[in-house]
Parts: sequence; structure tokens; C-alpha cells
Amino acid sequence: MFSFFKNKINPKAKLKKILKGYELPSFPAVVMQILQKIRSPYSSASDIAQSLSLDPGLSVRLLSIANSVAFSPKNRIENLTQAIALVGLSQLESMVLGVGVAQGIPKKTCQWHDPAKFWLTSARRAMLANELAQILCPAKESECFTAAFLQDMALPFLACQRSEDYEPVFKKWHLEGGDLAQLEQEAFEWNHAEVATWICSEWGLPENIAFAIRNHHNAKLDNEHDTLGPVRLVSLLREDDSNNGLDEMIARAEDTYNIPEEKMQSIIEPSFEKAKDLARMIV
Repeated sequence: MFSFFKNKINPKAKLKKILKGYELPSFPAVVMQILQKIRSPYSSASDIAQSLSLDPGLSVRLLSIANSVAFSPKNRIENLTQAIALVGLSQLESMVLGVGVAQGIPKKTCQWHDPAKFWLTSARRAMLANELAQILCPAKESECFTAAFLQDMALPFLACQRSEDYEPVFKKWHLEGGDLAQLEQEAFEWNHAEVATWICSEWGLPENIAFAIRNHHNAKLDNEHDTLGPVRLVSLLREDDSNNGLDEMIARAEDTYNIPEEKMQSIIEPSFEKAKDLARMIV
């Protein structure tokens, strides 16, 4: 149970009610084992590689990502031990966590939810948040990457499991813009960020990631949590080509974090290019 949950809520009961009886799939056990091995101070790269090899699909994705434009290795990465050395344990944990979550998220196309667009936008947020973290909070790069990648993880569940009453809210957000969390709060008295924390709880994801996801629509937080500004900034990115939120994000970056427009422009295109590979390989 996360410390920020109030009134000892029951995430499983909340999800079952909101998702109209839908049972959340179990988080892949092998992924959780790999994450535990990554977090152990006693694990070597070969130990982690051995655990990764138990999931061939995950191993192939990791090798593909390590050889992608996102990491641009000088020489082709041929095995998992090399991949781990290249990406580092912190970034490896982020990628493994992202793949594990992606495996449990609905893949079907629903009204106002296109999986291809959803994962491309998620990858763009992740890559851009990673770049912004290098400017704003270097010690939090991987945390920002993961939280940005997963911040809208509840949307596919909501779009597919309660499409009738959720469609008007999703439609208005897609066509008119605005703050999706606020629209949801007005209509349902909960929002997708809150629902995502209940999913995080059920899947045993790290509390710091869940907290960052919970607050990604908050424009202002206290100084203790200001290090996750990149996650809040990239939440302004949207799936729609005609209303993608870039201008608003650039303006807020300058007004709130003193990042000049020229700097933002210089990191957006490379981040989006790297995101293409990540979106194709992560799911």
C-alpha cells in the first residue's frame, strides 16, 4: 500500500468498480524477478543477463533497443551482458519495467484509443523527459523516463472497458484540448492519473514512479518533489497531430523552468526520432 493513499483505500476494489468488473492481468512474474535481480547490490551483469534470458521476448527487445538510435552504440551489441553495460542498471530497470507494464495493457483499438499513437506518444514523452531531466534533475533521469512513459497507462483500460460513458470526455479532450484530468474529475470524481496509481499498487511498481504518475497533471508541487518537473512538462504532449501540445510545453518550460525556446527546439526533434524506435520495440 502506497504511503500517499488516503483512508486505506482498496485499489483492487476501486479498479473493479471503475473498470466494470474487469480483472487486471497479473504483472509478469519473470519481469518482477528480473527487476529484483537488477535492484540487488549482489547481482552482476552476468546474473542479470541470465535472468533476462528466461524471457526471450524481453531479451530480444532489450537487444533491439540497445542497438537503436536511442543509444547509438559504436559497435553492434551482440549479447545481453554487453547491452546491460551499455544502457546501465538504472536505464535497464526503466526499460524492463516499461516492457512489463506494456505487456499488461490492452492492445486492441477502441473508440478514441489507437495503440500505435498511444505508444508513440508515450515514447516521445519518455525520451523528452529523459533529456529534460539532464537539464533539471540529472539524478532523476531514469525515474523521469519511466514515469513519463507510463503516465497515461490507465487510458487504454478506461477507453476499452467503459467506452460508453468515457467516450464524451475522451472525445472532448481529443477535439478541444484542455486538461484531461480536470475533465475526468468533473465527470467522474476521479482521473486517469489516480486510476494509474491503483494499477501501480496492484502490480507492485515502485512508489516513487506511482507518485510521479499521480502528480503529472499538477502544475505546482512543493520543492521536495520539484525534481519531477520533466514528467509534468511532457504531460502536455498529446497524440493529435493538429493539437499536440508542443507550443504550450515550450512556453511552460521557459516560464517555469527558464529553459529557452531555442534549447527546447534543439532537443525535441532528436527525442522524437529516438522515440520511433522505442515505440516499435517496447511492445
